[in-house]
Amino acid sequence: MVDALLALLATLGALAATGLLVQRAYKDRLLYLIAWSFTQVGLTLGLLSMSLGFMMGFNGAFFRVMELGAALIGPVWLALGMIELIARYVQVRFGAWLFTISYTVVAIVILILDPLKGSLGKSLPKPSATYDALPLLLIDGSHVVAVLALAGCTGVTAWLASKRDQEAAELLIPVALVALAGVLVVSGTRGFLPAPLAVIALGAAAGLVWYGAMRTIPVYDEDAEGYDEYGDEPATGYEEQGYSKAAKAAKAEPVPAPTPPPDPRRELRFPEPASEELRYPENTSIPEQPAYPAHGDPAGPTTVDGPLAGPLDRSPLSGPLDRSPLAGLAKPGALGGDLANACGQITVYTLLDGREDAFDRLAADLVKAALATEPETLVFACHEVVGGPTQRIFYQLFRDQAAFAAHRRQPHLQRFLGESRTHVIATNVIELKLGPAKVPLPAPEFPGR
Repeated sequence: MVDALLALLATLGALAATGLLVQRAYKDRLLYLIAWSFTQVGLTLGLLSMSLGFMMGFNGAFFRVMELGAALIGPVWLALGMIELIARYVQVRFGAWLFTISYTVVAIVILILDPLKGSLGKSLPKPSATYDALPLLLIDGSHVVAVLALAGCTGVTAWLASKRDQEAAELLIPVALVALAGVLVVSGTRGFLPAPLAVIALGAAAGLVWYGAMRTIPVYDEDAEGYDEYGDEPATGYEEQGYSKAAKAAKAEPVPAPTPPPDPRRELRFPEPASEELRYPENTSIPEQPAYPAHGDPAGPTTVDGPLAGPLDRSPLSGPLDRSPLAGLAKPGALGGDLANACGQITVYTLLDGREDAFDRLAADLVKAALATEPETLVFACHEVVGGPTQRIFYQLFRDQAAFAAHRRQPHLQRFLGESRTHVIATNVIELKLGPAKVPLPAPEFPGR
């Protein structure tokens, strides 16, 4: 009876932790939280089956649910969530999801259909005395994979933290707590511990998973949790930071009263560049030009180098001035005349609280790489939002669609997408075509400036 009461208390605690984690995962839409929610559900079902087995006696259904939830789903999906949180390469995360889903489906089918052996009573059954070789092999395999993945992720995080990686240092304690939870899950389901200790191990594991998950995400006010900067729409999940061809459409929700206009104090500003960084790429310097000729001087056109390269017509005016909105864009030979096919993109990032500096470092490296290696990328700017410290806005202007496609294939962009994803809650993307615009020439660099 003591075992049943202890298992019931552990079940209630695991159920509360599961509810809180599922609620957070639903609001934040982070994949590692979703994976750990599966772990919590499995542990809760396993503890519930233990409680009923201690009170009513174990049968085939209780034993199978306990093994499926606590011994199979619990450790495997715990390791998946850890990989999703730590891995910085999308190929690793995709492979982990593919393996976990496949392994879980196959193992569930076998564990349900394979016949049991031996007799069951009110004592905690041992898997080795109840299952045949194949189900035991699948359970042992899930434990080995989970232990190796958790230990590897913890070791990598500790190594990165020792190299002064700020993100790894922030995640080190949550990762260690979740790894400890994995050890407790494996220990409590192997059949080596007495029933009370096995129950305590599984209950403690559920609590550690919940606490570790809470340490990896920001704490919001309940009224504004998961919403964008102006509180209009719930934040959506991460989608490779919006480099898809179509942006997600926003749903308009009716409101009982008109929404007040945004605060006029909200404005964009550029982060201050470091003193040692180049303000402009090296290939955009403007050669020294002669002074403008007087009106009527038959001097020929002068060319300008740089991203807006093209002839700059300084010849005398011989006809009426074209003041149409697209003048200078549609005319070959005019300033910016080769930008008629230009396109752009605005990407709005909502960051995790406290990850702003880490994201800004990655953004600065991306901008420098774009300036150095992408001559057809005309504008590449990262803005901070005054009054919105967790928002960043990228504005990008490309000479044409081919330049945009080339930008998306750049290795420095792929590296940025992989390394910055753990700092981002939600992303919104707006793709643009260039209309009427005033595009300035790049400013020259002068010695001593």
